[in-house]
Amino acid sequence: MFDDEALLNKIRDHFQLPAFAGLRRVQHEEEPDDLRIIFKATTSDGQSYAVRMMSNSYSTLEDLAGQASLCELLSGGGLNVPTRLYGSDGRPYLILSRKGCEVWTTVETWLPGKEAESLTIGLAEQAGEWLGAMHRIAGQALAPIPFTSESPWSLFGSEDELDQDAQALEMTLQTSGAEPLLVRELFALYRERRLKLRTSWPELPGGPVQGDFSLNNLLVDENGRLCGVIDFHLAGTDVFVGHLAGEASFLAYAADKENAETSEAAGNRYLGALMAGYERSRPLSMQERSVLNDLIGLRRAFACYQVDEVLGEIKAGNTKQVNRELKNMILYLKKDYRRTAL
Repeated sequence: MFDDEALLNKIRDHFQLPAFAGLRRVQHEEEPDDLRIIFKATTSDGQSYAVRMMSNSYSTLEDLAGQASLCELLSGGGLNVPTRLYGSDGRPYLILSRKGCEVWTTVETWLPGKEAESLTIGLAEQAGEWLGAMHRIAGQALAPIPFTSESPWSLFGSEDELDQDAQALEMTLQTSGAEPLLVRELFALYRERRLKLRTSWPELPGGPVQGDFSLNNLLVDENGRLCGVIDFHLAGTDVFVGHLAGEASFLAYAADKENAETSEAAGNRYLGALMAGYERSRPLSMQERSVLNDLIGLRRAFACYQVDEVLGEIKAGNTKQVNRELKNMILYLKKDYRRTAL
């Protein structure tokens, strides 16, 4: 017996599904302001669906409709992504009350495959191809998808997470004992790169993006080949090259951190493979290529795990290590990634 069985029956009725023959809870994360519960539901006709109950502060009803429309657009373009079901009221979601709180529910087709356990060079290349295809299909849409939210990677918007992290780090560094010259150089470079990008940003092509192209959302088949992309709950609008830089840098350098090599050679190979795959599906314009190096530099220097590393060393009072990390961040910003990956 599930605590949410009564809600699940309401969901089944609303989305006009046959009787449930099997239910398995695959995720349950519950905090005061953020709920995420996912069931795999198998119906009596043998079909399987992902039933999601969620509550968060960053998704609007318009965004839920946008997520469904983006899935339809990408599926119609030949990509294996989940298809959202529409309820009896013609909407791709249902609002319910759970424990006195409002939650929204979606139902989508369950895709075969398993989550990728690690990023190989071959998988990085396939991921690039899929990401390029997603951007190409989204860019060719006949009508805009009315998202109210931007992707988590978006720069210069209302929720610019990179800038928020950078500002928090700069403030903490002021009283950290870190070398002042390093702090000044790092943030002078940061602002210089940001200013260059802001000037170009309005002219760069963009549109709806999946928003969370992380390893756990890439499905592979029994041969380890990419066969599907799931989880569109962070979908929103973004500049395509900005989204590319964010997702590619995160995948490549997260893989590098798990690699036994001590240099960035592994990360560069992953990044190069992903970029090569992307451009087979969607070649970058000269304008996009001109900003990509600065974008990757910013994403590498101020990656969430990089900022957290520095903050952790500050908290521990390891000033020498803080200075070493700041030097690394400066190198990331100065590096010419075109020689190794682009």
